[in-house]
Order: sequence, then structure tokens, then C-alpha cells
Amino acid sequence: MKDSSSAADGAFDEAAMTIWIHEMTAWGPRRAGSQAGHQCEDYLVSKLQSFGITDVRKEAIPVEVYEVNRFSLEVNNGGGYREIEGQWIPHCAFTPEAGLTAALVYADPGKLFQGGDWKGKIVVTDISFPDLDLKLLQRFSLGAYDPHDTIMRVNHPATWVRMGWHFYKMAREKGAVGFIGILKDQPGGSCKMYAPYGFKEKNILDKPLPGCWVSRKDRLDLIEMARSGAATAKLTLCGTRKPGVTHNIVGEIRGNAAGAGEEVMVMHSHHDSPFVSPVEDASGCAVVLAVAKHFAASKELKRNLTILLTAGHFYGSIGTRTFIRDHKDDVVPRVVLEMTVEHVAKEAVEDSAGNLVESGLPEGTGVFAPFNGDMVRSILKNLEENDVHRVFILPAEGPLGDFPPTDGGDWYEAGVPLINMISNPVYLLNAEDDYSWVMGERLPKVASCFIGIIRDADTMDRETIARVEFKAMKAKMKLVKLLARAKTTRFGTRPVY
Repeated sequence: MKDSSSAADGAFDEAAMTIWIHEMTAWGPRRAGSQAGHQCEDYLVSKLQSFGITDVRKEAIPVEVYEVNRFSLEVNNGGGYREIEGQWIPHCAFTPEAGLTAALVYADPGKLFQGGDWKGKIVVTDISFPDLDLKLLQRFSLGAYDPHDTIMRVNHPATWVRMGWHFYKMAREKGAVGFIGILKDQPGGSCKMYAPYGFKEKNILDKPLPGCWVSRKDRLDLIEMARSGAATAKLTLCGTRKPGVTHNIVGEIRGNAAGAGEEVMVMHSHHDSPFVSPVEDASGCAVVLAVAKHFAASKELKRNLTILLTAGHFYGSIGTRTFIRDHKDDVVPRVVLEMTVEHVAKEAVEDSAGNLVESGLPEGTGVFAPFNGDMVRSILKNLEENDVHRVFILPAEGPLGDFPPTDGGDWYEAGVPLINMISNPVYLLNAEDDYSWVMGERLPKVASCFIGIIRDADTMDRETIARVEFKAMKAKMKLVKLLARAKTTRFGTRPVY
């Protein structure tokens, strides 16, 4: 095993990368178009320039800036109103300034058909998460680095997939005036979730009902009240919507070989966040900054290396999608490999009291890879040399969807080979994501791993990187993807988000 500090030739270390994370998060939630978001963008520009990268730019993306200044949820079952802790749903409609008071009605996920009158009422329903099926992923993995034999001990739901959100659309269609989703499966019992944020939505702004999340601790009371037909709730959600702008941050490190410099490799993470979110995704940005610092100093690559820190992952991945769209003629055709890293995280598990505690292990990690042996071997070699363990290598298309569930996944649909590394701890979309959950000792190891992968890819021609060797497996993945989708969505009758 390599020493991670020497592997990066002194370009970075855990202490420096941790400082970058603290500096990125100092302004608060980095939501698209917010003041904190703009401060972080300027910080990233100055940081890349401090590494000696002269070609650094901000690319503007128009957004609607959504800011909440007042939120509360109160319920009344005949004995007066009492407040329940909740979290507003991003980009949903605001209530009148005085709030919205209406009767509660329950949407039962156990029933295929929902009867009753929802008109003028606030719908209450369960939001659940599917199990993260490690046995399925293991069966279709392209390889793994798990020397301590711990990855199959990952035992938590896929908290980025919300089953039951289709009731929001149904509530609108049936004339309801509000929505309350109960996060019954959220480990730790939090309600402070920022979702859905556009990853599977056709339009992130299409949320015409005010709504919020509540925690599992209030579940039984709320369901009983909603079923009784006699309870009411007062939902207050006030704020502003206004035109704004966010920015992709792009830095170019020129290759040193004539001709080869026309080809590009992309190293990427997203800089926005739902809350302060040191893990999501200041940790990923810290890895990208370390890689940028190394190659800006070493000037060893033949190809160009584009450093891409995108905006608006929590705005429908607008940064990645806009970059691909705006550069479909000048950049995308020249990209031979796209690499994304997200979330260098500790695993959280529930203790006997239902609280989140550290397991002592890194969060189980997926690396989505091309369907060819050379790239898989490079990934495995660099994972092992840098002790980045508890990792499955997964096909870019398969049980988890048409493309990797990452901020870089759209590159696969654009026809670009990719290597996307991501972990998904259960607190990721929640306000509970704080500095204690960043796995600091893993930061330089992950950065060094990507430095090795980039070096390997720089010695390969474009055709080698893009070659599809596992053709039968790729075809099988299309079938597995359809079967997994049918199971999760009940053959399309209940879409998930």
C-alpha cells in the first residue's frame, strides 16, 4: 500500500483538505443563486488560481432563487393547536402570509386506489425508501476492493429514492391544498431533508402545493388524526422567489504533448449543497482541488485536464446538464474520460435508541466504470495502492438506472466514458451532515487514487478507454435495469423520485 501523502507528491494532505472543506462551508447552505453559493464560487475561482491555473472562468446559469423566511406546521385534533417539527419541501408553493388551515386526509400507500374527497384538504402520507440491495449489486459488480470483508455489512435504505412522492401529484389532481410527507424510514428519525431536488423530476419548479416533511416520531399521531376526518392543520410557508444566477467553475490545465492536448479529461464535483453539508459535497470538491493542485504543479499530462466544479446539483443537476449542452460542439466531442467524485464519508448506523452513531467504517462506495478491462484494472490497482476500501465497481448502466446516480451521470447519456465515485450515507440530504461525518483520513487517499487513474488513462488511447469488452454484460444490464425499475415502481404505477 502506498503512503497517501507521498503518492500525491506533497501536493496535499488531510489537514489542507480539511481546511478547504471548512472554508467552503463557512457561509452556510450553498444553494443555487444564494449569497453563500456565490461566495463559495468566488472562493473556488481564487483557490484554483492560487494553484497557478491561469485559465479559470465562471459560466453563468440562470435559476430561480427560492428562499424561505418563515415556516411552521401546527395540528389540532380538537384540543387546540400544537406545533410539530417539520422541514419545508424545496421549490414548493408558498402559503398565504397568514398560513393555510385545512382538514387532514390520509393517503394510504397500502392501497392501489385512493378514494375519498381530498378537495381543499392537506394530504398526509408515508414516504418510504427502498432497501439498498447489496446482493444484487455484488452479483453484477465488475469488481471490488474490500480487503476487510465489510461491504456486505452495509445495511440501510437507499435514502435518495423516495417512494410515495407520487401522492404529491395525486394530491394536486384531486384538489388538495397542501401536502405532508412522513419520513418513516429515515435512519436517525430526522425530518430535515432537502428533497426532491430535481434528479428524477421533469421540472424542479413544478410544485404547486405547499408541503413539508415530518419525522417518524410524529407518524402514528398524524396518521390517526388524518384518518379521523376531524383534525386540521395550519401550514405556514412564506418566502421569496426571484430570478438569479449560479455558476459553473471551470479551470483548464493544458496538456504538454502536441496533438494530444486536443483531447480532454474532466475531473468534476459539484459545489452547491442543501444545508451546510461538509460531506455533500465540500468533501468531493476538496478531492478535485487536490487533484487540480497536483497536476497544475507537475505539468505531467499529455492531454488537457478540465477541472469542473458544477452548480445546481440540488437544482436538477442543472450545472452538469448545462455544461454538456452549452459545450456539445467544442468540448464534449473532445472528452475521452469524465471523472466525478462525491462524498468522502463515514458510515452512520442507528444505535439501540434510534440515534445515528459512527460504525467506524467508511460509507460503502460505488465506482461506476466503463465496460472494459483496462479501465477496471486501473481502478482496482489505484484503489488498492491507496487503501480506498469498501468499494464495489459497478456498470454505468444497470440496477441503479439508465446512468449512474451521480452528478456526473449525464455524461454517460452524452456518450462519454466515465468513472464516477460516490457514497450515499443516510444523513447525506439532511441537516445532520456536519464536519464529524467527513472521513478526513480518506480524503488524500481518494485524491491520490484519482491521480493514479488519470495518469493511467493518459497513457491509453481514446479507443482503449471507450472500448466495450463486456458486451453480454452490458446487454444484461439493460434487462436488469428494467426489472429493477418495474419492482420499485410497481410496474410504473408508482414512480419514484
